[in-house]
Amino acid sequence: MEYDQLKAMLDTHCCAQCEKPLALVWDSSTSAHALVCGTDRNHAGYKTIESPGQAVARGKGDKALGQGAQKDMEKALAKAAHPLSLLAKDDLGTGKTIAPDAVAALVKWGDSLGLKPYLGHVCLYFGKPYPTIDGFYYKIVRDTTHLHIGTRPLSKEEFTTYQVPEGAHAWLAEAWLGDTKLPTTGLGIVTKEEIEGKSDRNQEQYRSPVVHAHPQRMAEKRAEWQLLRKLVPPEEVKTDG
Repeated sequence: MEYDQLKAMLDTHCCAQCEKPLALVWDSSTSAHALVCGTDRNHAGYKTIESPGQAVARGKGDKALGQGAQKDMEKALAKAAHPLSLLAKDDLGTGKTIAPDAVAALVKWGDSLGLKPYLGHVCLYFGKPYPTIDGFYYKIVRDTTHLHIGTRPLSKEEFTTYQVPEGAHAWLAEAWLGDTKLPTTGLGIVTKEEIEGKSDRNQEQYRSPVVHAHPQRMAEKRAEWQLLRKLVPPEEVKTDG
């Protein structure tokens, strides 16, 4: 990544393992700048800094807002006038609007996992139900698993290893159980065609404005989601009643 991109990430990312601020240093082994944990250079990977709202969605409200905040926020959102406002309205794979009966089925499926659909924990992807990134993290926190997820852009060598097409953005997601790094990874790629693709209806507009504007972040999220899907199988759990 370019120096300016790395510098900007000092404000948006933190260490994946201890969540402390990052530092930008010169890596003599690669003759390039690199982001490292500002507290412990043995730590690897970084993650986006969570907003208070995102912390609640991921089950970390008490840590972000104080003891009891998570329970209070969940109660308030469940009773809101539009409790499913955070539920994805469109299929993330096809972009098509989810039919009302499919929404009802998706909510029921999310409830069976012990997730909170009104916190945006579930979605449809090419017609199949999946937990979202926030849903996976909520499950991790609820199950008290000491699992840390970190992401990083691919190195030049890894671009070749993974056969990433020219002009694409590619990120790798990695995981640690405590201080032990796990072998499972997630790869996220946003191709040049996705970034520059124009709308079929209006050639003056991009097919996906979000991907065009934030290809790096989209590749990072895809890597993170792919890894979480491998590490946290959404096994159904019994619910009270």
